[in-house]
Amino acid sequence: MNFIRDIYKFISYLTFVDLIFFAAIIVLLILIVTLIYFIKINSDNYENISSNKDLESKEESKKEKVDMIMKNLELEESNDEKEIEEYNDEEGELLDLESLTKKLQDEKDEQVNISKYEKDQEEKAIISYDELLQKHNKYALNYEKEEVLDDLIVKKVNLNDLVNTEEKDDSLDVRVISYQKEEAFLSALKELNKLLN
Repeated sequence: MNFIRDIYKFISYLTFVDLIFFAAIIVLLILIVTLIYFIKINSDNYENISSNKDLESKEESKKEKVDMIMKNLELEESNDEKEIEEYNDEEGELLDLESLTKKLQDEKDEQVNISKYEKDQEEKAIISYDELLQKHNKYALNYEKEEVLDDLIVKKVNLNDLVNTEEKDDSLDVRVISYQKEEAFLSALKELNKLLN
């Protein structure tokens, strides 16, 4: 009984605004709980629908995989028959040289169609360091004419002729000093180092 009296006293001390605020909070809590309930139900339904779609797609993919496996088996059987024709040894380990040479000739006879761009890239491709050293001066900018405009030199580039026409001398002039001169130079450096320290 004391509990009921205490609740009655608490409510009697509240004003009208406090009661409205308290009722609004209770209604808001009820709305939040129902919203969470509806979201949970919808997500469960969505998961069921998506799992059904996944099962259907898995079944379709299984059927496709089975079809692919069957096609591969058929191709392997036909390839095995072809390989049996190629083997000339009883154990089947060595290939018949005649059939191998025929295959190589057939592959050589097939022409590869490449575009102008691919052909150009193939010609300009640098594979090794030696090729890089050989081609480093192959291309250069050649100018058609030069003009001086307000202390500025303007050169017109000839785009049709990018090949370097000047041949540079690749021989290096290497000068070798004698051993005595190197020793004298080294001793002079040592003396200079002693003087500085």
